[in-house]
Amino acid sequence: MTTPLLERLLNHKESANFIVIEDTILQSGYVLLKEFIKKVAKNQNRCVLLLCFEFSPEWFLENINSNKNLVIFDAYSKSDSYDFENDIISDLNYNFIKNIKDTSEIINILKDTIKKLSYSSYTLIIDSISPLLLIDTSLTFNFLKRISSCLTLSDINTNTNSNLIITVYHSDIPNYPSSGISGYLNVRNTLLHHIASTTIIIKNTEQFRKESTSHGYIITENNAIINAYMNFPENSICIIEHRKKSGKVLYETNSYHIDESYGNMIIQLVKDVKEDLDPESNTPDPTTANLLFNLSLTESQKKAKNELVLPYVKIQDQYEEKNRENTTTSGGNIFYEPDKNDDFDDEDPDDDLSI
Repeated sequence: MTTPLLERLLNHKESANFIVIEDTILQSGYVLLKEFIKKVAKNQNRCVLLLCFEFSPEWFLENINSNKNLVIFDAYSKSDSYDFENDIISDLNYNFIKNIKDTSEIINILKDTIKKLSYSSYTLIIDSISPLLLIDTSLTFNFLKRISSCLTLSDINTNTNSNLIITVYHSDIPNYPSSGISGYLNVRNTLLHHIASTTIIIKNTEQFRKESTSHGYIITENNAIINAYMNFPENSICIIEHRKKSGKVLYETNSYHIDESYGNMIIQLVKDVKEDLDPESNTPDPTTANLLFNLSLTESQKKAKNELVLPYVKIQDQYEEKNRENTTTSGGNIFYEPDKNDDFDDEDPDDDLSI
């Protein structure tokens, strides 16, 4: 059985250096991000650098049993009002970011922290780069480039190539160039798509199945498309594009949900749950729906058809098997069976020549 690509990425069985989780208001990517944190934190040889802009670090660490290898960079909370007595962060290396507009300060704090640590590999998890993109797009990508270079330098110093950056990007939030030029800057299809080794696009099943139509959706005054399945934990779909170092590109669509009994993430290939995602696939074809006779086949009829061996196929298989047994030489062979109706010319074509 093929292991889903998402599961291989979560368990570091597939090499990646920059993963972008792209979500919208219809389906959040934070369930998947928390699962990445949970998986990475289990590896005590890998340090998790968690940079928070949109959520409190507490929220990400709710189900983390071990936090010894976690370092928090908190750009969400205020240092003068945060509760330092909370047990979740009591033994963490904790850093407050006072001004998110000053990306140089963030980079310097990250560099200083990495120098003090002695881990063989690092995973930098940014809860969202959308707040930075809203401030300045070019500054954000310069920040990502410098952060990536910082981790690459760490790779060189430790003779490894396993450092990783994971971030969430809200693709439904428009980002405009800081120069004031009007028009939407398509971040995903240009810069982010270029620098990311892996792109994971999050959708819900209803959005995935009926994205091109408005049937089943409620369109609000600001044209936001909303449906009853949005952010429902049991209806998460991710479309993955993964570029390997060899240049090969893998495309795969997986579904996932959290098993409430054990708290584990269940991942499946979408083709394994295709019938659940597309109930309309069993509806009759409108071109044959009103006919007085049946042109379609049931599943049992299709199975019987595929299993049926036609007479000429059976004889051909027997003939080939017989020839295989009688053939002692390798390579191609020509077999000729004379027929009584064959027209043979027994006359000598050179009979009129004096040879």
